[in-house]
Formats: sequence, C-alpha cells, structure tokens
Amino acid sequence: MTEETDVHQFEVVKVEPSLGLVFGWGIICKVDGQDYYDRNIDKDTGKRVPEHIPETTMLEAASDFMENSRVAKEMHKGEPKGSVVFAFPMTTEIAKSLKIATPITGLLVAMKPTPEVLKKFESGEFTGFSIGGSTSKFEDIDSE
Repeated sequence: MTEETDVHQFEVVKVEPSLGLVFGWGIICKVDGQDYYDRNIDKDTGKRVPEHIPETTMLEAASDFMENSRVAKEMHKGEPKGSVVFAFPMTTEIAKSLKIATPITGLLVAMKPTPEVLKKFESGEFTGFSIGGSTSKFEDIDSE
C-alpha cells in the first residue's frame, strides 16, 4: 500500500443495526498478495509508523484474543464498550483450502458494541475497530 492509501478503507464493511453488529477487517495482512502496512501512531513520538502483521502472527494473536479476551473499546481507551462475537482468520492457505478467492487476507470480525457506540458506526463517525489489546516494542523480522 502506498502512503496515500486511506488505511481505513478495508476496516468496517457492514453495520447491521437489527442485530447490533459491525462487520469488517480487524487486521489486514495482505492485499493483492502484497504485505499490507497499516500506519499506526507511535505513542512516544506521535508519528505514523508503518506496521505489517504477518499471517502467522495474526493467527496466533487472534486465537489468544478470542479465547481470552474479545474486548472492544472506544478508540482504544477506557472500559469495554462491547465484544468481538465472531472472528475468522483468512490466511492465504485457509482461503485456498476453502476455495475462496480474495484479494485481502487477515482477520474478519463482527463486533457487538454498546448501543451508543453502534450509533457512531451507523453515522460513519467510527470507521475502524478498537480492541482491548496492547503491543510492545519489537524487532521487525520476516516470519513468512
């Protein structure tokens, strides 16, 4: 992806008010077979930092997240504002084995936010997901 690409274009793809669910990509690993780099903001510097999550890392993290947490927050802060009720890891190999042709790989999720947060998704104020997780400093390595 290029610097000009809107990093939110793949995140929320459907809001289903009747069920109180928001569907989309929680994590994107690849687009058109190329590594996808999200531009997160470094808390220390305030600068945007390209970050790629390899499919193997996503699969391990998603398994732990769904087993032990599933917390949804509002803009990564505060108390839980819902939960992730569905998650499906779409790796290159999983898609191939299921005979699914997709230009995107990553983690598909459905979040069930509080009614107040759902309204922000419906209005378009929120375009991406916020989970109750954390990261730590790491060395970027090629694990695929």
